[in-house]
Amino acid sequence: MVNAFRKMTILVATLTIGGFSATSIHAADEARQDPDASAVTYKEFVEGDPNAKVTVVEYASLTCSHCANFYTTGYPELKKQYIDTGKIRFVFRDFPTAPQQLATAAAMVARCAPAGRGKTIIGLIFKNQGEFFKNPNDAMRGYAQLAGMTSEDVDACLKNKSVFDEIERVATTAVNVYKVRATPTFFVNDQIVEGEVWETLKDTIDAALADAD
Repeated sequence: MVNAFRKMTILVATLTIGGFSATSIHAADEARQDPDASAVTYKEFVEGDPNAKVTVVEYASLTCSHCANFYTTGYPELKKQYIDTGKIRFVFRDFPTAPQQLATAAAMVARCAPAGRGKTIIGLIFKNQGEFFKNPNDAMRGYAQLAGMTSEDVDACLKNKSVFDEIERVATTAVNVYKVRATPTFFVNDQIVEGEVWETLKDTIDAALADAD
């Protein structure tokens, strides 16, 4: 794990060269709460009713094209039909895939965002994945700015080993305990659903809701 973090520092050095080139990007209107890099802990991204009888967990990578496709096609329906209606509790967890160091860096920045703004970064990366791959430095910093972070916040976050370790821990647990092998992978309570096919996930959720009644 130490060697993995050392590799991350090389990527950090690349990402911290220069400032924003996307000068047209403006900070979010909401007041920013500066994240203290020394105090940031792993933030579980949870939506929906915390007391719902059905929990859906997604393991995804911010560099995964199938995950991006699900976010733009299946997730809107998942949110509309099940999350916003309180039928399910939805949890998003990181499972960085190739290029793993870039996926991990992006996940770290999302986790360091002010409360409630991490999903903003995740959404922007998934919706603009092509742009993100072409220029990850400017893209990531621009998305972070929209979520209320400064360039200095991003730099501090990317050097925060505790955040890195937590993302590694979640991914390792996913492999060793839950046998996750690819992204996206979903768990509907204890039922595994692999791939981005919305209809399969929907049918599994409906069955779990019926069993819960």
